[in-house]
Amino acid sequence: MPRIEADSVREHRAQRLAQLIDAAEAILNEAGVEGLTAGAVAARAGIARNSIYRYFDSIDDLLELVVTREFPAWVDAVERAIAAETTPEDQAAAYVRANLEQAARGAHRWWASLSRGSLSASARERVRSLHTSLHEALAKVVRELGHPQPELTVAVLQAVVDACIRRIDQGDELATVADFAASATRRLLTPDGRTS
Repeated sequence: MPRIEADSVREHRAQRLAQLIDAAEAILNEAGVEGLTAGAVAARAGIARNSIYRYFDSIDDLLELVVTREFPAWVDAVERAIAAETTPEDQAAAYVRANLEQAARGAHRWWASLSRGSLSASARERVRSLHTSLHEALAKVVRELGHPQPELTVAVLQAVVDACIRRIDQGDELATVADFAASATRRLLTPDGRTS
C-alpha cells in the first residue's frame, strides 16, 4: 500500500484527487485541451502515470471533474450576490455582475470550449444541469417582477451575460463590461426602457 500523507486513507485520496485536478487545470490554462494527457497530468502532480487511474477512469472523467469543480462556488457567489439586494431589478443586475466576475477569474475560455466539444455526453449533461440551476436563480427574480414573458426575459438577460463574458474573454475590462451589462439589464427590465 502506498504511503499516505494525511490522517486517513480517505483524506489522502481526496488530497491526491485535488492535486490531479489542479494539475489538469494548470495544463489546460497553459496548453489547452491538446496538452492534457495522462502523462502530463501525472508528471505535473508528481505521481506515476498508472497511479492516476486510481482516482478516475479516463482523461474524459478528469475533464468532467475539472469543469464541474468550480461550478458550486460559482453558483454560490451568484446566489449570495442576489441575496444581498432587495429589489428584483437590483437582484437581476447582481446576477449579471456576479456571473461576469466569476467568468473573469480566468478559466472560463477553456472551460466553455471543453463544455462544448471535449466532454463526454454524460459530462455535458451534468454541465447542462449545473447551468440550469444557475439560470433558475435568474428565473425566480424575473418571475417576481411579473413580466408577461418570463422565459423570454430570462433568455435575453442570459444572452447579455454570455455576450459580455465573451467580451471579457477577448480582453475587455471587467469593470467596464459589468457596468454596461448591469445598466442594460435594468433597462431591459424597466417597462418603458428607462433606468430607474
